[in-house]
Amino acid sequence: GQQRLTSFFNFLSNQFPLQGLVALSELNGKYFEELSEEEQDKISGFTVRVVKFKKESSEDLKFEIFQRLNTGSVPLNAQELRNCIYRGTFNQAIKEMSEYVDFKYLFGFKEPHKRMLDREFVLRFCAFYYNTYLKYKPPMKKFLNDTAEEGLRFTGNQIDEIKESFKNACFLSKSIFGEKAFKRFSKGTEINKEGSWSEKINSSLYDIVMWRFAKLDKPTAIRNSDTIREALINLMVNDEEFIQSIEASTSSMQAVKKRFKKWDDTLDDILEGENGEKEPRCFSLKLKEELLKQNPTCAICGNKIHSIDDSAIDHIKQYWQGGKTIPENARLTHRYCNWSRSRKD
Repeated sequence: GQQRLTSFFNFLSNQFPLQGLVALSELNGKYFEELSEEEQDKISGFTVRVVKFKKESSEDLKFEIFQRLNTGSVPLNAQELRNCIYRGTFNQAIKEMSEYVDFKYLFGFKEPHKRMLDREFVLRFCAFYYNTYLKYKPPMKKFLNDTAEEGLRFTGNQIDEIKESFKNACFLSKSIFGEKAFKRFSKGTEINKEGSWSEKINSSLYDIVMWRFAKLDKPTAIRNSDTIREALINLMVNDEEFIQSIEASTSSMQAVKKRFKKWDDTLDDILEGENGEKEPRCFSLKLKEELLKQNPTCAICGNKIHSIDDSAIDHIKQYWQGGKTIPENARLTHRYCNWSRSRKD
């Protein structure tokens, strides 16, 4: 609406000529001052209808009405509507965060996204950071709308905290996962045992990784970066409940809480293992690289392993049976073979 009104008044001020008219095409190329007096009177005297909301009107009602009125050839999406309705300091902060170098690298954005997809991902982070996954209620659109509305009342200190935490999360995501951040790794099949990375960003992975990284100490995270990376791939390959939570009905309350809880517990195990409080479950990347260099053969199927991400180090004596996470209890396998083997092996 604001753009349309601005364009209308700019035309009346002779800042540009008419163009693209199908009806009255003879007026194309003419400025307002070049129109006949009768044509000028029709335009300047035209009644513009508006819908006015009172300040105390429901935010949900505003969003719903705005969405219904938005019936042009290219309707505004949910984030574009939020950008119109929830203007303020927090909305401006979302724009600024979407321009962080590390964030743009993670998503491959060279320029601001034309339909504000980048800002919606920033808002997703803010929603889970501010409310935590424990307070999430579907649908996701309302969860984000509520956060954008709450943001109108955020103090400067709250916004600064969110921005700093977002920056920390982006830095760690880039440092630990690089270009594979927030992307799904799938195990192979019985016919083709080599796994593969998806090219698409998985918003469910984005939510959990960014949420936990937001307040994770940088030195601690970097010191455990190989283990953290391996642990997430392991969840994507071996944990069926986790896999379902990032693939099916991902916005349901059950799926959201399941994936957040599993990733939270996984990182807690890693950090407890570092402190000597628990036997670590994951072998180091360094050991995997050494084993792959010595003999890139799967200990289960006997075929060559072509990619380090497609390899897994299996406990010879299983972890749940008290097997130690040490080189002497390690064997190199395909992730698929390790996943499909009998749990009694």
